[in-house]
Amino acid sequence: MVNKALNLKQFMLRQKSLRLYREFLKTIKNIPLESDRQQFFNWVNEDFKKHKLETDEYCIKSLQKRGEKSLNDLKLNLALSSPKTL
Repeated sequence: MVNKALNLKQFMLRQKSLRLYREFLKTIKNIPLESDRQQFFNWVNEDFKKHKLETDEYCIKSLQKRGEKSLNDLKLNLALSSPKTL
């Protein structure tokens, strides 16, 4: 059994990805419709699982940037669609 330890750069990239995943899950909880919540959850879960074994640093950073943009877009859309309370 080979124990492959992560170097510092890989560890930091992994932590950033996990943080992004958790932030997606927190944001998805704010989606009003259950069906939409489930659809977004499935999308995020499948996307992260699909790239779980990615090792190319450039590709990982690119995926993280795309994820951050998608998360910010989701947050913006939720903020715009929520009723304003005065």
